[in-house]
Amino acid sequence: MNSTFALDYARVFLLISCLLIAGKSDFSNFLVKNKHWIYFSPFAILLLILDVIISKYSVWNLFMVFILISIAASTVNILPNLREVKKINLTNYLIISCYIIGIIGLCGGILNYTRIDYYSLVLGTENHDVMLWWTLLSASLSMIFYILVWKLGLIQGGADIKALIWTTLLIPSWAFIPQPYIYQTSFVDKEDIIMQLPPSFILFLWGSSVFIIMPPIYLVRNIMQKNIISLSDLKIAWHAKKVILSEALGKNIWILSEVLTDDEGEYITTYNRFLPSNESENKTIEEKIDIFKEHNIEKIWVTTKHPFVTYLFIAIFPLIVIGDPIAIILSFI
Repeated sequence: MNSTFALDYARVFLLISCLLIAGKSDFSNFLVKNKHWIYFSPFAILLLILDVIISKYSVWNLFMVFILISIAASTVNILPNLREVKKINLTNYLIISCYIIGIIGLCGGILNYTRIDYYSLVLGTENHDVMLWWTLLSASLSMIFYILVWKLGLIQGGADIKALIWTTLLIPSWAFIPQPYIYQTSFVDKEDIIMQLPPSFILFLWGSSVFIIMPPIYLVRNIMQKNIISLSDLKIAWHAKKVILSEALGKNIWILSEVLTDDEGEYITTYNRFLPSNESENKTIEEKIDIFKEHNIEKIWVTTKHPFVTYLFIAIFPLIVIGDPIAIILSFI
């Protein structure tokens, strides 16, 4: 199940463009507006529909695309409103139509593509229509998984989840982008790669890798700078740094140090939090700095706010060069 050459590279270009702009916004403002994903989604949808039509996939697969569209639309607050179905509202009609068409594609696929040899499905030797329908079903389940993770608070950033869902809409599987460069070398035998995680999962994995690398670097640096003088320091030294008050001004940071006072406002001690408290977050950085100055505290612990969409943009490059590292490791076992 291969897309045409031009559509494959168009997806890579669109992925880079979308996450570059989103990453820049997230880095500068710690915000990516819904309209960003709304503006880029028609291009992703068009490429996916063109792929289905050009490759002459079944009508069930064409309809199944609308399941992905419906799920993605829900994350930017575009939902059907059955109560207003009698009113003239083009957007509402379109999204209701997406749900209906998607459900038809789902039901048609269940009737036609579920009585199969699942071993052949895993190996990728099934009929191309069967392969695509299961690919789109898996992509839909991936989107739902991301939404659940977001709602449960396991991933806080809404922009991060929307980026992963949009990536899933653009690239439901590895068949929709060029083969990773490393698969075209003698280092990896493509035939040994049997099963890969979805591209959006691998994008998240590569983006998250920086958080695996950074803790020991932070810890060693703080030890060398003799910033760790208590257990309270040690518990945050792997993800924070100690700075003088003037270095904390005007930065995209969280202040982790807090002043503890008695009922009369007299200083008791300074303690450190893993993350700032909600009460502390209601104060500006300047207000927090003034409190430290009042108590003659010269250095505080801070941590940088990490714009994860920016890391997802950077992760595109190992994605298209190396691909799925887990699948590669398993191929050598």
